Amino acid sequence: MSILFLLLFGAGYVYWFYYNSFSDGSREGLLIKCSRKGNIFKTFEGEMVQRGLRSVQGGTINTNNFYFSVIDGKIADSLDKVSNKTVKVHYTQYRKSLPWRGDNYNGKNQENGQYIVDRIVNVSEPEKVGL
Repeated sequence: MSILFLLLFGAGYVYWFYYNSFSDGSREGLLIKCSRKGNIFKTFEGEMVQRGLRSVQGGTINTNNFYFSVIDGKIADSLDKVSNKTVKVHYTQYRKSLPWRGDNYNGKNQENGQYIVDRIVNVSEPEKVGL
């Protein structure tokens, strides 16, 4: 009986933290990078700069970067073609990361978790800022 309980608890833990999505939504920003990398599992990793600044530990201020992974190669190719443009993407956030889904960006994004971009919502030219 206790073995059955341990198996059910383990399966529930794995499902809850690794396969059940924590949130989903969209983010918009200037796409500055989309590349394929990894030692064992080759995944597509991207970075975009969002509007505004955010404070980091110690009182310093950094740009508001969004780090994400892409599983679908077609979406990664499309993102690679729109580098240095304003892109709005849809993502799914998981509580914990799996290595074949992409990198773990805990500490880099505002909220911990693994962000997987599953589609491009909109692409536009970046706004010109006049000084």
